[in-house]
Amino acid sequence: MGSHANELRFDSGRICLDLVATGTDSVEQLDCGRRLAAWLTGAGLVPAATRLPALGADWLHAFTELRAYVAELIRAEVAGRPADRALDEVNACAAGAPPGLRA
Repeated sequence: MGSHANELRFDSGRICLDLVATGTDSVEQLDCGRRLAAWLTGAGLVPAATRLPALGADWLHAFTELRAYVAELIRAEVAGRPADRALDEVNACAAGAPPGLRA
């Protein structure tokens, strides 16, 4: 487990929970393309040696938005209430084709 607020964590056993752990009200770990690339490789979503030069503001926005919807789903499940919009948004994201990596 990370001992510092800025360390990326990969210890939850689920990639979606590791994504949620990248941000809180007071700490944003995915604050630049380099940090998002570190998270993507650390989570095992892309090979460690993969260059990811295109991770700009649009990618950061998409990942932080996805993270917010996943966090809402978790809060709703714990509270025993529906989270229809969050579920629809996560499903829409999952339905799309993954972006292709460029060499």
